[in-house]
Amino acid sequence: MRDALNGDMMQNIIIADNHMESVESGAKTIAVRVGYCSIEPGPLEIRSASGFWPASRVHVVSVQRKAISSLSADELNQSGVSTSDAMVKLFLPAFPCLSTESDVTVIGWKAAA
Repeated sequence: MRDALNGDMMQNIIIADNHMESVESGAKTIAVRVGYCSIEPGPLEIRSASGFWPASRVHVVSVQRKAISSLSADELNQSGVSTSDAMVKLFLPAFPCLSTESDVTVIGWKAAA
């Protein structure tokens, strides 16, 4: 998808449908991705996994890479879990070698202006 303002390709991520309402309300302001994610500060389109929800446009303000064990309580909470072990368990079916010392990318955003 191209950014209408400057013609560049719009960055995008897909998140679970059950998180889209909190993205739209502004309650969810981060996404955690396993490994390296090439998202950069700037415009971002967030789409639902099913395509049911309309896309939300936000502005990425931070991209951090850290171990799962280093995630803050807020980062874990916004991901729908309460502990780093629960985060590993959540991702284990897709990433069978994951541990609390595995690296993730934390993408932080604010509402688009």
